[in-house]
Amino acid sequence: ADIDLTGKDWTRIGTWPGYSGVFNGQGHRITGLNFSAARFGLFLFLNQSGVIKNLQLIDVNLDGSSGGAAGMVDRNHGQIIACSVTGKISASYGGTCGIAESNYGDIIACWFDGTLKEYESGAIVRHNYAYITSCYWGGNAGQGVFSNLGGKVDATKVDGATVKWQTAVDGMNTALTGNDYQWTLGTGGLPVLKRNNKNP
Repeated sequence: ADIDLTGKDWTRIGTWPGYSGVFNGQGHRITGLNFSAARFGLFLFLNQSGVIKNLQLIDVNLDGSSGGAAGMVDRNHGQIIACSVTGKISASYGGTCGIAESNYGDIIACWFDGTLKEYESGAIVRHNYAYITSCYWGGNAGQGVFSNLGGKVDATKVDGATVKWQTAVDGMNTALTGNDYQWTLGTGGLPVLKRNNKNP
């Protein structure tokens, strides 16, 4: 089911040695995630065998008090597939990013829309060492990746003119062949996940 974390205490997932399972959100949404920590991500560390997929974080309000802050994962060595984050992400020291602070794995068909603190911000990833495929972003960020350190980046800004959210939906779904969920344009104008009946 969808989860509302408004006013709730919770513990981050994947402290050392990291999360190694498959976290399938099955198209559900987590709302009301309001948190401050030294470094932040819903998942702290996703190791090489870990997968997060089909999950949406809605209207987050996150703050890193002594390091970078990211919506989904602080450090990714696994796979993040068909995930999204909306809301506000800030940090007292360090950069901000929508999906992952650093990426050493794969991020596929994900998107961010919201406000990032503009110091060393990347709408998808702050530091990229691996692969970002068919990702999109809206909001105030000027770049999808702040620093690309030898990786491959396919990330596009939704400017509302030449690139619209329907363009993002089409682009992301092209990369989701075989996934059990795909993106569709929701009534609020942003992509939402729907069950892909071709892959039950």
